[in-house]
Amino acid sequence: MDEHTAEEGLKHLEHIENELEEIKERTSAQRPPFIYGLWQGAGALVGGILMLALLGWTLSFFGVIPGFAVIASYFQNIVSHFHQ
Repeated sequence: MDEHTAEEGLKHLEHIENELEEIKERTSAQRPPFIYGLWQGAGALVGGILMLALLGWTLSFFGVIPGFAVIASYFQNIVSHFHQ
């Protein structure tokens, strides 16, 4: 009976060792998830800015936000001045 218990104990220890190796492999590299998170945050920021700009342009097109067209033409004049 002791021999059977020892065999089960060894199998259980090997299983634990295999699980620990898998955990170690999954958590050893910390840089790629960090860089992925940075890209995801930057994408969310740029996407949010573009959506706000598109929403503002659409609302000014329909006249909901008066004065937005004046600000847009001001920035267009500044950009065209620097391109000359």
